[in-house]
Amino acid sequence: MTEQPGRTDRWTLAVVAVALVLVIVGGGVALQAWRTSRAPSAVPGATAAPAALTPANITSGSPVRFGQPGAPVTITMYADFHCPHCADLEEKIGPTLTAAQQSGRVTLELYPMAFIDAGSTAASNAVACAAEAGFGEPYYRGLFANSALKWSTSQLTALGDLVAGTAPESFDRCVTDSSHADWVQSINAAADAKGVTGTPTMFLNGNPVDIASLTPDTLETMIEQAPHK
Repeated sequence: MTEQPGRTDRWTLAVVAVALVLVIVGGGVALQAWRTSRAPSAVPGATAAPAALTPANITSGSPVRFGQPGAPVTITMYADFHCPHCADLEEKIGPTLTAAQQSGRVTLELYPMAFIDAGSTAASNAVACAAEAGFGEPYYRGLFANSALKWSTSQLTALGDLVAGTAPESFDRCVTDSSHADWVQSINAAADAKGVTGTPTMFLNGNPVDIASLTPDTLETMIEQAPHK
């Protein structure tokens, strides 16, 4: 029996449609692979000379601290570097918070939790390495500015060079060897002990902050009106 032309056309359209779907899906997979595996991008305003910053001591269960000692306001932040809401919050209030730190009004206590994936753990270890090397604050901002990356060892060391000019070899070894892996686990434990169940979670002088309603202007007002310690 001779096949009807209309049936042949339908089969041809079906084959074309399937091929088109495969191309779109394959392109999406390739784009996602590029987004997570590419080198980190430069972070505007994040470049800093390590010599101008103060190296931090990394202590079990204690956060890394950014800002001038003795600031009248302490903001405590629990965040995961692969948490999309954390990246959104940093994008929204980061410049205001950084300016407040640089003016001596705020100390930021960062608890870099690691519960989403292996990249979270690697990034948390790396921010401790950067703080220990003296460029933790710009590195912290660089991690969030490139939050789509999977945070392989090469990406983490490359980010160190971007924000610090050329990072010292001790930083690269610290990242490669996961030197602060125990500290990362202690940060997760400290968050659990304080009842923190999700990220981002934020406190100002020990009082919880409603992140859902937070804006740069309301944050500035809270900093200005906070009782001095």
